[in-house]
Amino acid sequence: MKRSLDAIVQADQARYLEALERPRDSLLQEMEEDARVRDLPISDPEVASFLAVTARGCGPRLIVELGTNIGYGAIVLARAAGPSARVLTVEHSASLCATARAYIERAGLSAQIEVREGKALEVLAAISGGIDLAYVDCVKEEYPRYLELLVPRLSERGVIIADNVLWRGHVARGKVPPSEQARTAILREFNDAIMKHASLRAVVLPLGDGVAFATKT
Repeated sequence: MKRSLDAIVQADQARYLEALERPRDSLLQEMEEDARVRDLPISDPEVASFLAVTARGCGPRLIVELGTNIGYGAIVLARAAGPSARVLTVEHSASLCATARAYIERAGLSAQIEVREGKALEVLAAISGGIDLAYVDCVKEEYPRYLELLVPRLSERGVIIADNVLWRGHVARGKVPPSEQARTAILREFNDAIMKHASLRAVVLPLGDGVAFATKT
């Protein structure tokens, strides 16, 4: 089950779309429940399905995920991309890295997925290039900088997916709660940058909490 009702689409539409989703296997269901109980922000199931469809379709060799959390997205991406793909996922929290590695081992994907403990900007800056698919679900205030670093490191047909870009609908509202104003402003900046970037063709989709999808032009 999803952690909360959609903030973007209407409730009846959200329930209908959720009912269309294929049942997740027991491991992913366990991870979803773990995240719910511990109030950890993992990808919504429909976003996970979008990740899987994209990874299967573009056949990436190197996938970089910024924001591992408990490893849900990394497992979905690795399974969909197939055994020839390598997934590098970055997480700053040592405890979440340990949890993610345990789930990844149970999924039989330890040889395919590397969980690297560190700050996303530092790890990303050290990657020379050749990223075929990047999934961004990390520190929202750093999204514009992630974009700056990712674009020159993308492969010829590289793809960027960024989650939470509509931020509970706040980015489209004129009146935003004071506690959310700074983050909302940053995500508006990111959305504007990814949509207008000269090297990208992008779209923002109302999946989950809003997903930006871009490919190199």
